[in-house]
Amino acid sequence: MHPDTPGVDVIDTTSPTGQLLTLQLGDAPEAWAAAGFEPDDRGRLLLGSTWVRCTGSGGGFQGWAFDGPSSARHDIDGLASVDPVVAGSTTAIHPDGTTHPNGVSSIDHVVVRSGNCERTVAAFMDAGFELRGGRSTTSYGSPMRQTFFWAGDVILELVGPDEGEPVTDEPTSIFGLALVAADLAATATALGDLLGTPKDAVQPGRQIAGLRNRVVGIALPIAVMSPHVRP
Repeated sequence: MHPDTPGVDVIDTTSPTGQLLTLQLGDAPEAWAAAGFEPDDRGRLLLGSTWVRCTGSGGGFQGWAFDGPSSARHDIDGLASVDPVVAGSTTAIHPDGTTHPNGVSSIDHVVVRSGNCERTVAAFMDAGFELRGGRSTTSYGSPMRQTFFWAGDVILELVGPDEGEPVTDEPTSIFGLALVAADLAATATALGDLLGTPKDAVQPGRQIAGLRNRVVGIALPIAVMSPHVRP
């Protein structure tokens, strides 16, 4: 399963808060380079306003850092906090917003999975994030609840048991990432067999394709989407 987003009618994109500054992953920088990104000599790559830091120590998500709510500098329902990449301490490959060679420019959303949505929603709200929308869906089979927060220009999509469904003690985790390419067809051409065939996304007017992340050694599932459709 690859991450996808709901229709635009359930997300209010005004007044985003708490910019996602850094996403730290255990992947080797070479894995992201093999997928058409350009990490710097310290294993970091810029996607929109967020730095992805690849430590090469193995595994997927290791931690994240936000600007904004002071409490968001601490762990959120078991999701670790790390020191952000400090502006000016690194040489940005794409500081002007241009894309990587594969055509990807930013992060659309981060999918967070929880066995108890009520608990995790409360943790995000305690950390200073504002609830921006939600819905119930059976798009992935069993009834599931989707809840949304904004982290600057990145959507945090929380998925887990719907209201009335049994909750579990499953630890909260980062399930996957959805990235944005201005020209998804061109990105598909650039990546060849590494990217699945683009298909219609849940959001009207957008398309989505899954990156074959394990082929290159990226731990988290990755989807690439066409840009948001603006009215």
